[in-house]
Amino acid sequence: MDSNNQIKPDEIEILIVEDSPTQAERLRRLIQSLHYNARVAANGQLALAAIRERKPHLVLSDIVMPEMNGYELCRAIKSDPTLRDIPVILVTSLNDPKDIIRGIECGADNFIRKPYAEDYLLNRISHMLMNQKLRKNQNVEIGIALYLGDQKHFINAERQQILDLLISTYEQAVQVNGELQARERQVIELNMRLAHHAAELETTNREIALKNLELAEASRMKSAFIANMSHELRTPLNAIIGFTGALLMKLPGPLTSDQDKQLNTIRASARHLLSLINDILDVAKIEAGKLTLSIEAVTCQELITEVAETLRPLAQQKGLALEVDVGEQPIVINTDRRALTQILINLLNNAIKFTEQGSVRISLAQREEDGSHVTEMSIADSGAGIKEEDQAKLFQAFSQLDSTSTRHVEGAGLGLYLCQNLASAIGGTLQFHSDYGSGSTFTLALPGKP
Repeated sequence: MDSNNQIKPDEIEILIVEDSPTQAERLRRLIQSLHYNARVAANGQLALAAIRERKPHLVLSDIVMPEMNGYELCRAIKSDPTLRDIPVILVTSLNDPKDIIRGIECGADNFIRKPYAEDYLLNRISHMLMNQKLRKNQNVEIGIALYLGDQKHFINAERQQILDLLISTYEQAVQVNGELQARERQVIELNMRLAHHAAELETTNREIALKNLELAEASRMKSAFIANMSHELRTPLNAIIGFTGALLMKLPGPLTSDQDKQLNTIRASARHLLSLINDILDVAKIEAGKLTLSIEAVTCQELITEVAETLRPLAQQKGLALEVDVGEQPIVINTDRRALTQILINLLNNAIKFTEQGSVRISLAQREEDGSHVTEMSIADSGAGIKEEDQAKLFQAFSQLDSTSTRHVEGAGLGLYLCQNLASAIGGTLQFHSDYGSGSTFTLALPGKP
């Protein structure tokens, strides 16, 4: 906001729309802690009357209310030319992509996720007040028609409003992900303490059984928590990726270079976060013993070719040669196609990421061992290789060989840990050989039925 047009806090009035007296009083005290003035309305009808009686600087409204809900109130405000410049923040659980669609449709300026952190809410209110004047100067409308589920929606909103909503939703997702990681660390620490206690209490079978039950319960809670939080994070992340893609396709209209750069950053970050969430969920399923396998006949040559073609553009971007050597004789094995594909994609993706020049080679072979066939799929690269002192921690969860802030390859250290567990689940083994400075070779060995 222009420094010449700044409004003193005690000259700002915020209207709180909340049907719960307890929540309304909490919000009123919180807002007044910044010396803002605050009024309270118990529903949308009372709020609309209060707004027309005296125009506030900002409206903070719950969505679920009797008589007139938050969406209807927001739509009434934004459809009135004398009131539409009032910023409206909706308080929502953000557990459905349609929440974002409804918010944009009715003209909401921002979301606050429940339960909210007080500092975050106050910062968001301050941000909206600071941008109120900017929003007035950029009142250019655009329209988009789209389907979500089986319903058609028409969005008539400002580009800046859509960007603000997407960015605020992404910030909420990052905040929830931080909570997830903190809980994960707490659970890991709890598991370590439980394991330590179990070792100390091995003198009696009763104490060992008790500690095993505690450990199983902690593991169950961890897996349930990760599964639930992963689902909650996937919904807004998929919405972010979808809407950002629509904006980048310039369906609403042209973008500035800065907007295009910001949207690409948002989409890349959301995709990276979604990939991390999927890896965490897969690890949780494996550790909880809930991984379901679907055994079928798989032609190895076809699967390897599909994987190679999927990642070939990534190799071409880095100027690497991607070689495929699968032989002419078809090799068919009975295994879980999805698990095998995930292992090969992770291994090949790692090889390309950590190779700066030269080539990456994926090969297929079969040998005899103890009267049965052993199918081997190898991925070799000409990268930097792995130091001998780092090889021991290669398959540990959340372990990265380069954990410095200046590393040039993103990742959470779950890829090889997940590959090893998936290989074990389908009855195989994952081995590697690496010479530092000369590259690495990872080999998946799958024994056949004798």
